[in-house]
Amino acid sequence: MNALVLANFPLAILVVLAIVGIPLWMTFKRPESAPDYAGARAYVRVKASRDRAVTAADRTARPGLRPVPQYAAARVSAARAAQPARAA
Repeated sequence: MNALVLANFPLAILVVLAIVGIPLWMTFKRPESAPDYAGARAYVRVKASRDRAVTAADRTARPGLRPVPQYAAARVSAARAAQPARAA
């Protein structure tokens, strides 16, 4: 083996150590004590309160039936219109 090939071994070792060592160093420098679920809790809280409000409004409007949102009905109509008719 010539000198150029032998010089690549220490460089390759340095690159591998950097690839492994830098993320390890970052992990040990700033360890997570526990995951932060504050955003998820806020989302669930808002969603639950919104569902309660919608359910209360649905009960006062028509008991036993739940109205279909307008955007869903429009999407179904558009999808049916876009489908080609089958030949008999």
